[in-house]
Amino acid sequence: MSQNMLDAVQAYFDLFNAQDAQGIADLYADNATVTDPMGTPPKEGKQAILDFYTMAVKNRARLTQNGPTRIAGNRAAFAFTVSVGGMSDVDKDVAVAVDLPKGGMTIDVIDTFEFDDDGKVKEMCAYWGPGNITQV
Repeated sequence: MSQNMLDAVQAYFDLFNAQDAQGIADLYADNATVTDPMGTPPKEGKQAILDFYTMAVKNRARLTQNGPTRIAGNRAAFAFTVSVGGMSDVDKDVAVAVDLPKGGMTIDVIDTFEFDDDGKVKEMCAYWGPGNITQV
């Protein structure tokens, strides 16, 4: 299953950078949860996850993986940088429920995926906070 998990992580990057929210949502199980960032309420179920990624890709953010994916049991962990163009006061609809600075920024993130027996992501947790944001 580890190759399938590596493939799913690569697909996550490819689909995100292609701004394919539906493709990303299809990586998840029907009853999956996404907590991004940790400490905010989880998005539960396929429709909430699709809505989250629809918002996340609309600002043309790009993901760049930093180092290899780590696999342990049915979990994968991977570090990456999100590069976001200009955010402005008119950007009312954002995917994350945290205050983000205005203008361009990068965010250093570690995500974890937990996979079910069918190879679908059943839980995603994103680890980042204000200290991981750099304005560009």
